Amino acid sequence: MPAKEAAWRVKEAAWREALRQKLGGLLAPTPLNPIIELEFRARMRRSRTVVLLVAYVAVVAAVFVLGVVLSGINRASRLHASPYEVSWLLFQAMMLAELVLTGAVAGASGAGAISGERERQTLDVLLTTRLPAWRIMTGKLVAAVALSLWLVVASFPVFLPLFRFNAVDPGTLLKVGAVFAASGLAWAALGLFFSTLFRRTIPAVIATYATASGWVILTLISRTLLNALRQGPPYGPLPPQPVGPLAVEVASPVLALLYAMRSPLLEAWNWIAGSIAVPPSPSPVAPLTPAQNRLTVAARVAAYLGADGYFWLYVAIALLVTFVLTAAATLLLNRRRAEG
Repeated sequence: MPAKEAAWRVKEAAWREALRQKLGGLLAPTPLNPIIELEFRARMRRSRTVVLLVAYVAVVAAVFVLGVVLSGINRASRLHASPYEVSWLLFQAMMLAELVLTGAVAGASGAGAISGERERQTLDVLLTTRLPAWRIMTGKLVAAVALSLWLVVASFPVFLPLFRFNAVDPGTLLKVGAVFAASGLAWAALGLFFSTLFRRTIPAVIATYATASGWVILTLISRTLLNALRQGPPYGPLPPQPVGPLAVEVASPVLALLYAMRSPLLEAWNWIAGSIAVPPSPSPVAPLTPAQNRLTVAARVAAYLGADGYFWLYVAIALLVTFVLTAAATLLLNRRRAEG
């Protein structure tokens, strides 16, 4: 019996070794950044992640059902709206809701990245490793953005009825995804900065949400505020206004999403805000504007970037903000490592 048992143990060990070699590519640590693997493994083992996924999809589905109920077949028939138009409007409303939810999840995940390690008393252990601070920060950043984008992808089946009428083309989906990714990176980097700056998670989350809300609101109403603060002549006609969005308006994630979808809501918003949206000219030498008016700097740059100039400007601004905030958070973490 001992001999048979020993032979069985040898076979079992050989079988385990063969299985380990076959699955080695899946179980081996990632060569890119071990923080990413650590965050993914820890997050997928938490019950909070499942609850967050269910709650996120439930909120998106509730907004979708509410939009369908409010649009209504009878109301659409009275407004002479085709199913294509109703689907297109619903898609725009859903993408705006997804943008808000993406910012909320990415900001909260980034805000708890470093302060959470400090509260769990694992930050000092993390700083004693050979990983440089920039790899720790980029790993935390990618993990936070990946969570928000994973939730967006998980909620896409809710939108399947909208694709029945071909209201959305693949190019628009790619641009919308790029806006989500760029916005998620910027908001996660903002949360990461405050997470490194503050010692507790709750103040970091509050500061992140307050700053992100101010960013979204101020960039959206900047033209209206400027017109309200600007004093016109006491008599006579107003001087001609520059044509096109201001540079600060290009940094608006809401307007960038509308530009990516080429939404007709832009015309209504520009009329309300008092600005004129000028599509980028196919030729930068002959911009599409009257001769007596002048283009804003943002409109001139967008004209050189092509038909999706405003969209690419926002992506570039969001990536620049991400880089600056991540670099600032890295410097703060290096200072913490030097002190500790």
